[in-house]
Amino acid sequence: MRSTLASLATRRLACRSGALNRHNGGTFAAFRSHYSYANPGKWQSDRKDYHRHDFEDRGYTVGIGGPVGSGKTALVLALTKRLAKKVPLGVVTNDIFTQEDAEFLTRNKALPSQFIRAVETGGCPHAAIREDVSANLTACEDLTEVLKKENAAQSALILCESGGDNLAANFSRELADLTLYVIDVAGGDKIPRKGGPGITQSDVLIINKIDLAEAVGADLEVMKTDADVMRSNDSGSGPTIFASVRNDISVEDIENFIMENYAAATKGNAGNQ
Repeated sequence: MRSTLASLATRRLACRSGALNRHNGGTFAAFRSHYSYANPGKWQSDRKDYHRHDFEDRGYTVGIGGPVGSGKTALVLALTKRLAKKVPLGVVTNDIFTQEDAEFLTRNKALPSQFIRAVETGGCPHAAIREDVSANLTACEDLTEVLKKENAAQSALILCESGGDNLAANFSRELADLTLYVIDVAGGDKIPRKGGPGITQSDVLIINKIDLAEAVGADLEVMKTDADVMRSNDSGSGPTIFASVRNDISVEDIENFIMENYAAATKGNAGNQ
């Protein structure tokens, strides 16, 4: 018994140190008492099968997800200030029991209140953006109707912010046409290599609060390398943007990414003439 426990302890210590696990070229998979996944997720660069072509009932929807405190709402605020005069723009926020994020955006004059909707999920935020997206779909459709009355000549753009959740959360393609996943350096430079759908499958990964890297001891080069590995396939790596939203660093890059995809998706659409 003692030798068995000692062996288990040694293996667990090795796994924690990173000396022996499958993700860094080690010789065996980390010890687990349950089944293991073959990989932490995989980047998919060809998403043609997911693309909608009709934005009449629901505008082009950008899903913005990520853990609590990563800077999602700050990003939404920064984007609204840049996009509001360029496209018919609406915002849907998600919180569990409150309308905190919608109220924050309204107080900070992100948009007129009629262009902001709040969804109270009442449970795990990922359920409302992945398993049962009906509440968010309804909010997006309602906003589209309002925006069409203001500007019927151009397709609406909806920013849909998820409530803060874990790395397993990512938007259903039934809800989001484009997905952004926001993490921050304060969570540690190990976050990208932990994988999960948000890290590996979002259309763009945003690593926020880079101005705090030195203060929290996070290595941005490690995060870049790990993000490229987690978001790689045979044709390359999915895009990753390093940002400090509060300091307006790389917000323009994020805006351009959204607008390029919005323009490509709505090109030739009757509502975008």
